[in-house]
Amino acid sequence: MTFLDSLVDRLDALPPGLLLLVAAAVLAGEVGLLAGVVLPAATTMLRVGLLARAGRVDLGVALAVTTAAAFAGDQLGYLEGRLLGPRLRRGPLGRRVGEERWRRAEALVAAKGGSAVLLGRWTAFVRTLVPRVAGAAGLPYRRFVLADGLAVVVWVPGTVLVGWTAGGLPAGVPAAAGVAVVAAVALALGLRHLRVRRRRAVRRACSGPVRGRRGATRLRSGSRRPGAGRTAPVRRGAIDRC
Repeated sequence: MTFLDSLVDRLDALPPGLLLLVAAAVLAGEVGLLAGVVLPAATTMLRVGLLARAGRVDLGVALAVTTAAAFAGDQLGYLEGRLLGPRLRRGPLGRRVGEERWRRAEALVAAKGGSAVLLGRWTAFVRTLVPRVAGAAGLPYRRFVLADGLAVVVWVPGTVLVGWTAGGLPAGVPAAAGVAVVAAVALALGLRHLRVRRRRAVRRACSGPVRGRRGATRLRSGSRRPGAGRTAPVRRGAIDRC
């Protein structure tokens, strides 16, 4: 267990003001500092929600503090990317993040633009890198701040409220809900895999006959058979699939 994990586990022993201060520092540091990729932000928000349910902190104050802290951290990340640009990747911390994670964040920003800020907020590591990549890529700040504000307002209170709701459930229900979520994710992945395989099979089936039809349409020498040289009719369903 790291020091940060130990600190999060001890949040319930802190005074309410210090508790919220530590939670705010974790949320702001996750994106505001490049080293924040290791900070347990989601765990912290769930714990804050549980403590709010137990009456240790006021829920409204907790939501306001955590949301503002996460938003401020994103602005720092964008500013860092704007000022340092590609140099972020070449620094010691940038190299420790890993080239693959940088490429994923850059591909997301290049493909989605401002929407990447919304999508990246839901993925660990990516939410730390996307604001920096957006700043380095020159994404207009107005677009960034609008997308980021929407993402933060949904993600942070939503996660805190999940912890708050779980704190009021009977014992055993959170574990059952976790199993249900894992099963739903596994089912979704399985269905997606089947769809991908089906599309590949359709592409293979369509590509074969199309190449072969060209030779079949030529008239054989001396053929006087009516309709010779015409392509065979293709069923409507086959056209739709191809």
